[in-house]
Amino acid sequence: TFFFFAVAFTFMSVTPTTVAILRCVPDKQRSFALGVQSVFLRLLGTIPGPILFGIAIDSSCTLWDINEYKAKGACWVYDNERMAYLLMGISAACRIISIIFVVMAVLFYKPP
Repeated sequence: TFFFFAVAFTFMSVTPTTVAILRCVPDKQRSFALGVQSVFLRLLGTIPGPILFGIAIDSSCTLWDINEYKAKGACWVYDNERMAYLLMGISAACRIISIIFVVMAVLFYKPP
């Protein structure tokens, strides 16, 4: 149930963010502002996100399959508690960083 609420609240912020961008930017620059927001979303979210979660999952492995060339293969056994803490820690850190930036935007925004 926690995961459901985390995902639901994440997607509930999409529309207010878009409305805030459209209200704060002059008419002629709105499409550019939405494009910049999309680029930052891709650069800061979809590229490093899977890498960070992959590192967390790999670091919680306790037993690796070693092939005949002495290279690590698939993980056989995970430390589930460690994985849970790592994944929740990454999610919480990202959420805290997002909240900090929203608070900064509220404090430093000056209406035209």
